[in-house]
Amino acid sequence: MKTKLVLLLLTFVLLSHYSFPQNRQFKVHERGMLHQTVYNTGEVGRPYDAGQGGIIDGVPPSMEWPPNSRMIIDRKLYSGQHNSMGGGFHMAATKNGTRVIDYCGAVSDANGKAVDIEGIYTMPGTVERFENYPIKKDGTVNAAFNPNEAEEIIVSKWTGVKTGLTVTRTSRAWSFPGYDQFIIYEYEISNPTTDTLSDVFLAWTYSLSPSMFGYERKFNKWSEGSYRNNQFARFDLKRWLSYNVDINGKPDTTNLFDLWSQEGERGGLNSPQAVGIMVLHYDYDNLITKANTKLFVAPADTSYVWDENNKINQPYLCRYENGNLYEVKIGTFYDISARKTGPFKGSADSNNYADNLFWMGRVKPAFKLGFAQPVTHAYGFGPYLLAPGAVAKFTVAEVVGYGAGVAADSIYKDLGGSTQASLETGSGMHPVQSWYTALSYPEAYGPVGSNYLQTHPLPWYVHSDVVSIRDVADRAIQMYTGNTLTNYSSLPTGQFDPKLTPAHGVYNVGIQAPAPLISIDTLANPVITIKWGTAAESFLAPGLHAPLKSYIILRAPHPLGPWAEIATIQRKQTGYFFDSLYVFKDSLNYLSLMYYAVVSVDSLGGRSGMTNMTLIERTLTGTDKYVLPESPALLRNYPNPFNPSTIIAFSLGKASNVTLDVFDIMGRRVAELFCGYKPAGNFSIAWNPQMSGDRNIASGVYFVRLHTLTETKMLKVLYMK
Repeated sequence: MKTKLVLLLLTFVLLSHYSFPQNRQFKVHERGMLHQTVYNTGEVGRPYDAGQGGIIDGVPPSMEWPPNSRMIIDRKLYSGQHNSMGGGFHMAATKNGTRVIDYCGAVSDANGKAVDIEGIYTMPGTVERFENYPIKKDGTVNAAFNPNEAEEIIVSKWTGVKTGLTVTRTSRAWSFPGYDQFIIYEYEISNPTTDTLSDVFLAWTYSLSPSMFGYERKFNKWSEGSYRNNQFARFDLKRWLSYNVDINGKPDTTNLFDLWSQEGERGGLNSPQAVGIMVLHYDYDNLITKANTKLFVAPADTSYVWDENNKINQPYLCRYENGNLYEVKIGTFYDISARKTGPFKGSADSNNYADNLFWMGRVKPAFKLGFAQPVTHAYGFGPYLLAPGAVAKFTVAEVVGYGAGVAADSIYKDLGGSTQASLETGSGMHPVQSWYTALSYPEAYGPVGSNYLQTHPLPWYVHSDVVSIRDVADRAIQMYTGNTLTNYSSLPTGQFDPKLTPAHGVYNVGIQAPAPLISIDTLANPVITIKWGTAAESFLAPGLHAPLKSYIILRAPHPLGPWAEIATIQRKQTGYFFDSLYVFKDSLNYLSLMYYAVVSVDSLGGRSGMTNMTLIERTLTGTDKYVLPESPALLRNYPNPFNPSTIIAFSLGKASNVTLDVFDIMGRRVAELFCGYKPAGNFSIAWNPQMSGDRNIASGVYFVRLHTLTETKMLKVLYMK
């Protein structure tokens, strides 16, 4: 009897354990050129606020493009080209007669500062990352590779605390050039409860701001207030694309502009990105009918907002806002008694729509806010009726391009923002701006855009056929639907319609020959030896565009460039191929940092992604041999608690650029103790807040952080005045 009781108690404990909610966790998309953090709470990017906190170095990316963009310039650390202050997913519903809303990310207090959402709006579930790489980590061909699936997949799950709705989000990324600038997210929203939820609204809310690096260079910080009038929120009607773009790209005012605008470099513009979200599929079947909703529609609008099945024309919401996303304010987005922004009423409503009557009855984005409040994009659908067991399916994509358009796009219209409320029916700041041509609009605001690309090359990370965010959006549609690539701007009539797309992506546009897995040997002085096998040549999966023909070896002092092509090696080329192994030796004599990559080139000239980018850090030893040193170490301070005589000690086994700084328990940096180059060795730095201008620092717990280009070490300390 006692044994049975123990077993029953053990079973109860185990069941109780597995019924507990998960902790808030994340995984990172890092396969393509767009890097993004995905949480099991509904959040995407960094934890949301209106920009007061920037991004603490070492925190995962928030729509970072291109990746690995952290850098130190003139002893100042820039965390990189992050393009979003965070985003999330909102779910509103009427449940048992009560209106409830779950803000799964993208919510703040009234001052735009971060608030807790875990356990309040969202109950974290699981988050898992899966790899579908053509070449495995041991360098061999992946026999299980699926050509009709993404190379990188993250599945995250969570549950709304108030609505009870559960969400499964499957996000996908690729490394193929031309298809590496978007991430596609499939959402399944299900009702596992016994309650029928009515007037359900589902919305994606993002804070978009291209880019952190550019605005830090110009304003010395990355916050909404500093740059609000330096960018536009725009809406591309043909592609259902809501995005932000800088007014002119902000060329760097220092000599870095000329340096970075050279061939193989990162591009001379500080903020060339256009970043946005688009809808690839929305649920139609579960939309509530006119007779079964309490949604208020103005009598004058009734004749055109309802479709032939008496369901409201979608999207329902397309709103721009500032960064203060407090509950009372954004709750009005999902109020069924008053629509936040009215519908497009016809060609007389605004000449933005004169040639696009397809949009009649759908929400009219408030384009005057596209200039005044361009930061937050709320993009919503509904109202829905979700009975017990019902599932609604949506697909959205994050996209980023080198500007809003290319030269040819300057004849097309989009919804571009207005500097004056009286111009609500004006041109709306179109045609589309680009980095090819500077434009002036009838609003007399200009110039907008730039002539930069008339005289400067594209940066290395931009595919020559896929430049602007519109180009990227077309390829996201192609990837999801499997249809022929279409330039939706040039369609004389009609446009992309996500109501007609499948609920699950097709993902079969074909694949490039993969990059090989490389190994690098630094032991021979002063030669760097790069080696790889033949797996990429034997990779013959269905959908392969063309067989592999050659390899190109590239080298750069920083992940952002300049990338120099130092050799091209043909398949089985004599002098480089030895017994199923390629060997290339680089005799460049340098001390410090260098990046290498090997890309595959197929017989049609198509290139693989740079998926094998490898950092080499070399230190000259007493025997004149180049070696890969050991990891850095941050040593205990003495004495602890801190006092005015405290010394912080750290060691470096290899030379590196280093930052040593101090953060408070809220993650705010309170002191930078060192930022610059250090050789290998042991070091100590004194920090005396009472003598260094930091006299206002209070007693309490702090964190000392040692950061190199490859590793971060943290140490908790106690400071006592």
